[in-house]
Amino acid sequence: MRYQYGSDGGSVVTDNAGNAIVGRPGAVWTARTGGSQVTDILTLAGTATGGTVTTDSKGRIAFQGPDGATATYWWDGGDGSRWAVLPTETDRIARAQVDTYGIPAAAKGNAGGVATLDSGGKVPAGQLPDQSASYVPYPAGGQAGDTLIRGAGSTVTWGRLTAGTVAPWSGLDAVTAPRWIAHRGGSLLAPENTLEAMRTAAELGADAIEIDVYRVADGGLFVMHDTTVDRTSNLTGSQATALTVPAALRGRIDAGTWFANTWPNDLRIPLFADVLADIGNTIPMIVHCNNAGSGALAVAEIQRQELDQNVLIMAWTEAELVAARTAGIPTCLLDADGVLSGQTYAGLITAGTTYLGVDYSQTTNATINAAAAAGLRVLVYTVNRRADYAKLPTAGSVWGIVSDDPWYVKAASQLRTTDLFSAGTFYHGMPGITDAVDYRGFFQMGSPNWFGLDTSGTNLASNGGYASTMQGYLGPLPSTFTLDCDFVIDVADYATASAQWTFTVGDTQYDDDTTGTTARPNGYNVLVRSNGTIDVYKVASATATSIGTVATAAITAGTTQHLKIQFTATQIIVTRTNIAAPNSVTVTDSTYRGSLYPHLGVRDTKTRWANVALT
Repeated sequence: MRYQYGSDGGSVVTDNAGNAIVGRPGAVWTARTGGSQVTDILTLAGTATGGTVTTDSKGRIAFQGPDGATATYWWDGGDGSRWAVLPTETDRIARAQVDTYGIPAAAKGNAGGVATLDSGGKVPAGQLPDQSASYVPYPAGGQAGDTLIRGAGSTVTWGRLTAGTVAPWSGLDAVTAPRWIAHRGGSLLAPENTLEAMRTAAELGADAIEIDVYRVADGGLFVMHDTTVDRTSNLTGSQATALTVPAALRGRIDAGTWFANTWPNDLRIPLFADVLADIGNTIPMIVHCNNAGSGALAVAEIQRQELDQNVLIMAWTEAELVAARTAGIPTCLLDADGVLSGQTYAGLITAGTTYLGVDYSQTTNATINAAAAAGLRVLVYTVNRRADYAKLPTAGSVWGIVSDDPWYVKAASQLRTTDLFSAGTFYHGMPGITDAVDYRGFFQMGSPNWFGLDTSGTNLASNGGYASTMQGYLGPLPSTFTLDCDFVIDVADYATASAQWTFTVGDTQYDDDTTGTTARPNGYNVLVRSNGTIDVYKVASATATSIGTVATAAITAGTTQHLKIQFTATQIIVTRTNIAAPNSVTVTDSTYRGSLYPHLGVRDTKTRWANVALT
């Protein structure tokens, strides 16, 4: 029994721009790399190919695989890469072939096979799977969005589902304020705007999720934030001109590894229709319409999938809210400082928009209170640190908090005493610094499992070779504690280049290359330099002052070291426990205790940490 391979929309060979490559011959292999060539393959008409499969006029790969084969094969057109080709519609094709040709008598009784054969050697009808839904023709004049509905007995018809959503937006009114909304699906925990991020947010119990939609060149609607595809994928160019629906569906897109090196390299940029179909009826959703025309397209797709009750449409301009207002879908106008230009709060409500989105860093509490008093429901974005959340008027004026990691900010995530680097991805409370853009480090799986930061060479040279990532899942730290960890400095650009352990008052960011008080909050900074020097600094009003230093043995690149940092009521003791004395520095200082948060950082080194433990 031969199964059909390819011929579907996903088995199209394209160049880097997404254009179909037609008429290209190629060989079929058993593996992505290596493997063996498959020669026992036929055309769809049943003619032997000799092992060569040529893309058709639309760039598609199609053939019949070897007898009984259902494994994934790989087509190689000679350009150094291979395309996965899977059997398509396997069950339907298998049934048709069994109905026509029967199966070998030897197959009877095999695991997962059939129990008996009829007198003609065919599978009895009673043992065939019910595939009736696959053969119900789409009705003439049917509506887009119609779905197959199974009635009494085996009756299958096309129709509309009208039971309504199970996760209505209006249901959030019953939720205690503030409502917690996962920004871009929760973009500190998973690659933003991917289905994986959205599923994670739903599973972790966010009150709602926010996603971005963008209208592309052929009128399709993608879920992606930026005007270009460069930052969050392996593609390059403007969304509006570089992406089309067919090219994205068939192209090789990596929307995962930019986030963390351990994420899969085949996550795709999802279509808005796919997002609605996947999770649209499981959690309330804010749809941020990012460019001209995206608002109307989003509403049309929402109505097609009958999810009108499940969403809030959000945009920077009222023009993109018109379609939603007409459809009776709630809307939100974004205005960073909340002080409307050319509009009033009352006018906005009269126009049909009852939500206002403001930037916590650009607005004031007075503005938030005024908007709420006027009758608007105020959403505050993008709040990723507990210290920023604590400054907001959350007693009643803030209707919802939009956050990349709402579970951490509202202190709902479990407070840990050890790292979770073994997960190979970022955990709650691990934001990086603004000047490093999206870079927060890498993971190296093994024994032990490492988390690392790399600013060696030219990496992050624009920030003076400095990067850090908060380890908020360990905070706030008690007044007295001991933090132990292993670390490895793999590369150091010079003798005084360092790995750093920073303890800040509150969970604000710490950027050692910036002197502003918002980037260098009060606290302590412990540096272990490549030459072995341990320096302890106290930071007050953005100024770092040395309060202790000791010269210890130089660190050999690539070797595992151990550091113990002890905070007593009056002292800070830093010790390299794996070397002989001199290996420790003791500082007498009790200025900052309690409510400290730890950060791991690097200056012009590649450093990794493991076995972080707090006692």
